[in-house]
Amino acid sequence: MNGLIYLMEKSKQSFSFGNLLRRAGASMMFLGYFPFASGTLGSAVTVIGLWFVHQKYPHFFTPSYIVWYWFAIFAVIAVSIFLSSKCKDVFGCEDPSPIIIDELAGQFITFFLIPISLKTLIAGFVLFRFFDIVKPFPVHKMEEMDDGVGVTMDDVAAGVYANISLMLVLAGYNWVKGYL
Repeated sequence: MNGLIYLMEKSKQSFSFGNLLRRAGASMMFLGYFPFASGTLGSAVTVIGLWFVHQKYPHFFTPSYIVWYWFAIFAVIAVSIFLSSKCKDVFGCEDPSPIIIDELAGQFITFFLIPISLKTLIAGFVLFRFFDIVKPFPVHKMEEMDDGVGVTMDDVAAGVYANISLMLVLAGYNWVKGYL
């Protein structure tokens, strides 16, 4: 119900099918209209989706498929930028909370070249959410970019930070494990 109220209050434009499609895609099929922590929910759903994809197609996450993973990352970023653009017209404000497709892009980057396991998925989720919420430099600066680019690029930068941090954690863990 809160999501419907948000739609009615924030929308400055009359109904159009294009805006409905943009809202559905940007909110990951209206999941972003969850009344609280919609970004965290979007990230969690993405991590669960990555887990299921890994169960069915584990080879996709191996270094031999790096080009395909890069293509998936760039495709998700491009779709996120497209669906997040014109957010002032479609959603009524600059970076509305229902837009969570940018979380999908950030989480995809978080797990680039990371061996997928339950532990790495949880660690990557926590690290990504940390960097997305805290927004260290230059993550915060990325938000200032125009329209859909700014909405998406802060999560891309948070995903890069989370990926590097997760790689360092895994390297440290394996180094310590090697001495035990």
